[in-house]
Amino acid sequence: MAILRSHHIALKATDFARSKAFYSEVLGFPIVGQIPGKDVVFIDIGGTTIELSEGPADDAPRPACGLMHLAFEVDDVDATYADLVMKGVEFIVEPKNVGDIRLAFFRDPDGNELELFKSPTLTWNRS
Repeated sequence: MAILRSHHIALKATDFARSKAFYSEVLGFPIVGQIPGKDVVFIDIGGTTIELSEGPADDAPRPACGLMHLAFEVDDVDATYADLVMKGVEFIVEPKNVGDIRLAFFRDPDGNELELFKSPTLTWNRS
């Protein structure tokens, strides 16, 4: 037995169509699969995949542990930030430097934190 690599990260959306449009149209990630007859799609985010599905809308608090944010490595944080602002994305942390890291944070339609990330030292090749 061997674990080969990550396959996907599952996210439940309170509004499936809105979240699907956000990840595929606003952020521009391709849909690479779906489960026929269900509101479930697989979106390639470069290096892994998001499984996006419809989730129950409730006001349950977030758990004290678990997913903190999902980071997207970009070639230029400021240019990507400007492009997403033009598309209506609101940022909770505008581009800034933390050491040699350039980053910015925003949220998806369900409040999951997403990060734009660029660093000359915290990067690696994936095979």
